[in-house]
Amino acid sequence: MSFIEVMLSDLCNLSLGGTISDSLTKTLAQYNSGANTTIVDLMKNSVFAVGASLLTLFMLLELVAMVNRANGGEAGLGSLKLPAHILIKFAVFSVFFCNIPALLNGIEATAASIGSNMLANANFGFGVGVEETQVAAMATAIDNLSFFNRTFTYIVVFVCWLFVHIVAGIVTITVAFRMFELWLMLLLSPIPLATLASQDFRQTAINFLKSFAAVCLQGTAIVACFLIYQAIMGSFVQAYDPTTMEISQFINSFLLQNIIYTAVLAVSVFSSGKIVKQIMGAV
Repeated sequence: MSFIEVMLSDLCNLSLGGTISDSLTKTLAQYNSGANTTIVDLMKNSVFAVGASLLTLFMLLELVAMVNRANGGEAGLGSLKLPAHILIKFAVFSVFFCNIPALLNGIEATAASIGSNMLANANFGFGVGVEETQVAAMATAIDNLSFFNRTFTYIVVFVCWLFVHIVAGIVTITVAFRMFELWLMLLLSPIPLATLASQDFRQTAINFLKSFAAVCLQGTAIVACFLIYQAIMGSFVQAYDPTTMEISQFINSFLLQNIIYTAVLAVSVFSSGKIVKQIMGAV
């Protein structure tokens, strides 16, 4: 395969690397079990104690608030209803708190399942499905141009190819950052989730769960961005017919469309986290 065919193939089949793309359709444990185990151990051995202390404090504050709502005094403390409420709430929040990794993993698994189903139901994966014969036909048509037109086309194709690879690098970094963000949220999760025990501060835990779910669903949004991009570019490239269309006319239009939609893809992927958080009401 010639260099021009390689560049055209890359332009027609912009994709994420397999290792990075796996992070969009897998949970943290499935993507890298070693890193996930390390984060969970750090959370249990360091942050969990802080969260447990906060949970105890919030439960005591909630006890005081319930006593005040029951008009306080010995009658309030001696009733059966008040201790029962406290014991039930403490049991529920203790079970929840002790199983934070499993509960957050459930949110991850749900989001990953949505992304996997999207790919399974699509007609292509992370490439737009342009065949090598179509790329070869385009390369042959370019090679048949006059010297100056061929040289100019080579330069333009190279510039576009370089731009697409820069965008692919930015997208890859964004996808990798998402995984680090999820691991950091998992590490610090006991602290905000401890506020569930308090009626006054419970919104902090709810906002954390919304934000965590939004970051998990960001993977699905990125998959959707790529599928939309691939559908647009794939239909455009596959419409090329060397028997009825001049390559010089097609390549100019193709490269312009490629730059525009690749830039849109980069912006969409970069903004996907903010978009999903707005949808989830986590902003």
